[in-house]
Amino acid sequence: MGSIRYAVQPTDTSLDFEARSSLHPVHGHADQLTGYVDATFNQDGSLASEPAPAMHVEFPVERLRSGNSLQDREMWKLIDSKRFPLVAADLRAVRADGATGRYQASGDITLAGRQRRYEGAMKVAQSGDRVSLEGELVLDITDFGLKPPRVLMLKVEPKVTVRLKLIAERAA
Repeated sequence: MGSIRYAVQPTDTSLDFEARSSLHPVHGHADQLTGYVDATFNQDGSLASEPAPAMHVEFPVERLRSGNSLQDREMWKLIDSKRFPLVAADLRAVRADGATGRYQASGDITLAGRQRRYEGAMKVAQSGDRVSLEGELVLDITDFGLKPPRVLMLKVEPKVTVRLKLIAERAA
């Protein structure tokens, strides 16, 4: 039996990020994510390893918002949103973490035209025709050739904590 395709629900899915700076934490949010999850679930609700689960999620760089328009424009410029308008993530491998519904995942993140492999933790649950996924990882923007921004007295650290909350519904 093949995987079931679940379509990411853009209005129910979001990404939050947090970076540290010399003055205060920088928080941000992106919504309107699109993509899919291909998965099969075992009787106990866990992800089946065969066929291997897959996921693709993407969003426009300019959906990244911090609540400060100056910071947002600088962030978009740093990422070069005109040349590289999308941020994307693709799941490559998943292994059970030992706790029900918890997994260690690795995948590729594409940012500013560069793709890098990352690992993180995620929680997956399936209920009827819906799949929910929550994941977290720490990425280093220097891995993508980006220099941490400096705006006046504000110096931002290169490590960013990213949290994904995704809802997908079985595709027709």
